[in-house]
Formats: sequence, structure tokens, C-alpha cells
Amino acid sequence: MAVQNFRALIVDGPTAALPTITAITETVLIPTIFTPIPAMDPRVSSAYKLTVGGTCTTGTAGTLIITPRYGLVIGGTSMTASAAQNYVPSITLAPFIYECYVFIRSIGVAAGANSNVICTGRWSSLGAIATASSGTSVSHTSTGSVAVDTTVASGLWIGVTFSVAPSVIPLWANWERIG
Repeated sequence: MAVQNFRALIVDGPTAALPTITAITETVLIPTIFTPIPAMDPRVSSAYKLTVGGTCTTGTAGTLIITPRYGLVIGGTSMTASAAQNYVPSITLAPFIYECYVFIRSIGVAAGANSNVICTGRWSSLGAIATASSGTSVSHTSTGSVAVDTTVASGLWIGVTFSVAPSVIPLWANWERIG
């Protein structure tokens, strides 16, 4: 018998713009209160999807690294960071969108990091207006299964690291279960 899957928002999104990111150290893109993964909630072959949109202002040339983590804090289990990707310098209020999928490959029944996930995501933002091939694209994906503990409440931490201080304003976010 086939499993009937549904899409559903896990929590309501933020009702106002989130804190502006200006740091050059790893900083959470959106607070994990908006990306919870309840204990015992993940199911094999299901996924969670995060979509975030906002604006990005950059100064001089630099790089962006995105580090997804299974957990509620910066010390959570890394699901493979992106490479350091150059971003378009000297842009003002360029729209960005970030999408991230956490796919559940297997579930362990005992407590501990014996469930496996794969995480894939991408960041896209506009570049200089009327300039060909001007945009920023940063992608990341797990290179294999990542062991996590699904028996305890957790979340998705998306760390962003800019090498030169930006002004990134996440304006909205959507966290949903797929399947």
C-alpha cells in the first residue's frame, strides 16, 4: 500500500523582517525558532524545505559560505558547507532567495546519531543592474549521508559567512514538511 504524503507548514513564518546580518563570522540566516524539527517527526523518504527571501547589500568584493547544520545552534551537525563563492560587489538591496532541502534517508529507532539525512541548498541574488552574467549563486549538498539524532527535538541552522561585512535582511521565510 502506498503512503499518502502531504505538504504542510510546520510553523508560521515571521511576521516582520528578521535581524539584519552584518557580521563576517558565521551567523544564522533565520532564527531556528522558525525551523524546528520535532522529536520523532522525520520519516524515511520525506523532506523538509526552507525558503527564505530578502535583500542583500554588499560593499567590496568578497565571498559567501553557507553551512547547513542539523541542530539548534552553531555547534549542530554540519551537513556539508558550500565552497567559498565570490559574490557581486557594490550592490544595493538586491533581492535574494535561498532554498534548502533536508531529505530523510533512514531512521534509527534508538537514541543517538543513527538516522541519516542529505541536505541540498542554493542561494541566488541579483547582481549589478543591466550587467550580463552578474549575479551570485552559491550551492551546497551533502556528499553522502550525514548521521543525526531524530529522537530529540532539533532544527535547521543555516549559517552564512561573508568575508566582507554585508547588509542582508531576511524579509520572509517558509518552513514546510514535504511528504
